[in-house]
Amino acid sequence: MPNQLDANGLQVATADEETLALQTGLKDIYGQDINVASSSPDGQNIGIFVQACQDILDLLVAIYNMFSVESCYGVLLQQLVALNGITPQEGTYTTTPVDITADRALTLPGLDQSTATPFQVKDSNNTWTLVSSYSFAGAGTQALIFQCTVMGAVTPLPNTITIQGTPTLGVTVVNNPTVTGTVEGQLEETDVSIRMRHGKSFKLAATGPADAVEAALLSLTGVTDAIVAENDTGSPIGSQPAHSIWCGVVGGAAADIAQAIYSKKGPGCYSYGGISEIIVRENGQPATMRYDVGVAERLYVQFGVLPTVTGLVFDKVLLAQQLAAAMTTNGQSYWKMSQQATIGDIVRAMYIIEPRAIVTGAGVSDDGATYGDNVSPTSTIYYFTLAVGDIAIS
Repeated sequence: MPNQLDANGLQVATADEETLALQTGLKDIYGQDINVASSSPDGQNIGIFVQACQDILDLLVAIYNMFSVESCYGVLLQQLVALNGITPQEGTYTTTPVDITADRALTLPGLDQSTATPFQVKDSNNTWTLVSSYSFAGAGTQALIFQCTVMGAVTPLPNTITIQGTPTLGVTVVNNPTVTGTVEGQLEETDVSIRMRHGKSFKLAATGPADAVEAALLSLTGVTDAIVAENDTGSPIGSQPAHSIWCGVVGGAAADIAQAIYSKKGPGCYSYGGISEIIVRENGQPATMRYDVGVAERLYVQFGVLPTVTGLVFDKVLLAQQLAAAMTTNGQSYWKMSQQATIGDIVRAMYIIEPRAIVTGAGVSDDGATYGDNVSPTSTIYYFTLAVGDIAIS
């Protein structure tokens, strides 16, 4: 294959093709009887040139691929999708309250200042930094918010954050007797997720209100799932009024969601939902947009496991924990709103978790009593979540 760039894209020669070309060239110069085997001096010299050539060709291919959303990654992917108005969702840090006990007046510096090292506490795995500086007027105990130094979802357990990371005179006890108030963070959006949102973003130019609104919602910062049901008839469908759209959203800011709905819904189209948010139009007049937040619904799963290796015994409690974790990413369920859950979802996940296990008698249920091959959420804005306690493995 020649090295060329044409209507079919970039085409480069393989190492074998480059080797054959160099061998043929040397034989034309020095005679057909020269030794060009890989173990010979000439053969090794050919190998050096071929490797250098392949390194350059690989670099050219990588650069060429960086011009495609489907094959580029990292910063270049973010730059390309920005041309279509897609902004990658930034990662956040988990925050949790910790009780700090002091025996005197003192000030603990936080992340809100830069002149002193922020006060830190620790558990057995992570370090937590005080978010906002706090001054004790005297002896006492105060619950303060601390941020984990590791980005993403971190789940603190009660009574585990008990160590001072920056020992401070006057601080006698640190502890987190409760995890109420913990806000779990999330990792930076992956390249795969960015590509998926980029593909859906082309619906922004759709003429139908449902697709256009849905694409606009999915492009918002913090939104992890969105669905838009359209009733274009003259009669109600269930609780949804005639000539309306019903938006279900997971994540995101209310003001952003309302603005996205208003900017893309059709004229005279009613936005239905239990949450109301007022936006101000360009002419200064208010407009009320309505939507609903996606509702998590419990999914129950049962199945058996048989080993493919004689004598292998499974830790079924651990398998249940791993399955529940596999069906959740950055705090978000594997299943989207209105998406069916099937035994195929479970079997695929279990094959990745434990490829030596054969899954038997699998079933899914929305009530924990009646199991089948698949089950649908209660309504359009519902989505399934799977907890360890709802998994039965025999």
